[in-house]
Order: sequence, then structure tokens, then C-alpha cells
Amino acid sequence: MKYKLTLGWPQIVGTFEFVNPDTNVEYLAWLAEGNTPDPYVPPPPPIPATVTRFQALAVLAAGGYLDTVHTYIDTLPRSNITRLAFENATDWERTSPTLAALAAMLGLSDAQVDELFIAASKVSA
Repeated sequence: MKYKLTLGWPQIVGTFEFVNPDTNVEYLAWLAEGNTPDPYVPPPPPIPATVTRFQALAVLAAGGYLDTVHTYIDTLPRSNITRLAFENATDWERTSPTLAALAAMLGLSDAQVDELFIAASKVSA
């Protein structure tokens, strides 16, 4: 059975044929030869672009980073953009320079920051 994938009307972006693996002769022969399909591996979770201040602070506290961040922030002048952002931003953006500066100060890799953002996105008050 053929299907058309459309994007709006009448634009067709592609066609494909659905093949039921239970009735596909070639697939069944491949299985009969002792082959097995690779197990499904789900894609990694998406990395949120933003999290709330509360979510970020909760994850920093849970990871043992919050006291270090507060100590660092306290060393900055009141007019410093990193301090202003840390103390006043309602949302934390994954790509912000302030976040990059705090991550560098903590010695966190991009992958670790991504993991913190994923964890933060699951926090609710």
C-alpha cells in the first residue's frame, strides 16, 4: 500500500510504501537464516532550550553546585552582567553567555550542562 506524505495542500514531499514485516517474504527469509534485527534504541531526550529559575536552582542544589555558585556570584560587583542575570533572570537559556560562564567556573562540560537542563526540565514545585 502506498502513502503520500504531504506538507500543506497540494504539496507532496515524498511517497513511501508500507511493508508489513509479518508478511514481507524477504524479511521472513532473512529471519529464517538466523538473523535478528537490532533492538530499538530510543533517541536521546531533547535538550530544553530554557528552564525556569526554580528548576535551575533545584538541580544545582541537588548536584551540590549551588553553594559554589552563590560564593562565586557574591564575589562579583552588583553591576556585573553575570550577577544580574543570576539574581534576576526568570528563565535560564541553555545558550546564554551567563550560563556558559557559570558552567566554566564549575568545570562542567557541555554534555554535563545538557544533562542538568534535562533534569531541570523535569522539576516541578
